[in-house]
Formats: sequence, structure tokens, C-alpha cells
Amino acid sequence: MVSGLAYLVLAVLAFGQHFFDLDHATLALIASARDPRLKSLMEALTGLGSGWALIPLSLATFLLLRHRAHPIAKFVPLMVLGAYVVFALSKWVVSRPRPRMSGYGFPSAHTFGAVVFFGGLIYLLWTSGLGRVSRWSGTVVLVILIVGIAFSRIYLRSHWLSDVVGGAAGGTAYLLFFLLAVDRRPHPPG
Repeated sequence: MVSGLAYLVLAVLAFGQHFFDLDHATLALIASARDPRLKSLMEALTGLGSGWALIPLSLATFLLLRHRAHPIAKFVPLMVLGAYVVFALSKWVVSRPRPRMSGYGFPSAHTFGAVVFFGGLIYLLWTSGLGRVSRWSGTVVLVILIVGIAFSRIYLRSHWLSDVVGGAAGGTAYLLFFLLAVDRRPHPPG
């Protein structure tokens, strides 16, 4: 609920073409600390969060889960398609420019997609029979990937901080809603 509400509030502000002082300050801070040696790493992280990477990774995940007869396998294509529809529609409705003044900045689709895909992998780690160390190690690596992809979008001046935060909030809300809708396993009372 919190992620969904944060996403809606940020979308309304972005629709009004509102930029936060923090957006400009973050971009200026990162520009002052920019190092040419980091550019290739940032481009690689951005590439990992693109549809060119996430769609084949999602297909591979679907095939692996289907091969293992995982009950959630049949929902992976729907999850990917639904995420695309949500962020594409949001970009079209909000139509806020990016830092370089090209269109469709809010939300950051790379961040949204990374949260949905890698967050989905975190869910799979924690619902599988893996040991505690494997679950935690995998979770840390996947969270670092999500944060790295989000940071790369700001570093490369492709998005404002609020676009990235919106992508993270929207991706989290979408993923949680999706998982609650499709995971029919009984959960312990809590």
C-alpha cells in the first residue's frame, strides 16, 4: 500500500511537471563526482536493466521454472507484460521530460523493470528450499543489482532522482500486488 501510494503521489507531481530541489541537487552532486572510469560500469548496469536484457532473462526464468514444474511459472509472462503496460502507460500519461529534455522520464522503466524482475527472483529465493546463507547471499546480490541499475540511470543523466524513486515504488507495488494475486500457497498466520 505504501509503495503504491508513493508511486501515485510521485506520478501526480511528475504529471504537473514538478521537479524537486533534490532532483537538481542529486544530478549536480553526481556530475561533480563523475569519473570516466565508472562510465562503462554504469552503461553495463543500465543495459542489464533494459528490456533487451530483462526480456531474455524473464524468458529463461520462465523456461527454468516451467521445467521444474514451479506453480508460478505460468504467471511469469503475464508479470512481464503487465509491468510493461503499467510503466508504459504511466510514461505516456505523465510525459515528464528527462534531464536531457527527451520525453517520457517518469517512471524510470529500467528501475521499475529491475525491481519487478530481480525482486521476483528474491521472492523465488525465499520460497524455495535453499539454505539460509544462499537466500541471504542471493538477496544481497540482487538488491545491489537493483540499486546499481537505479543509480546508473541518474549517473548517466537519463532520469531524475524522482523518476528513479517512482520506478522503485511502482515496481515494488506492482510486484507485491502481482505476487499476492498469484501465490495461492497457504501462509502461516502471523
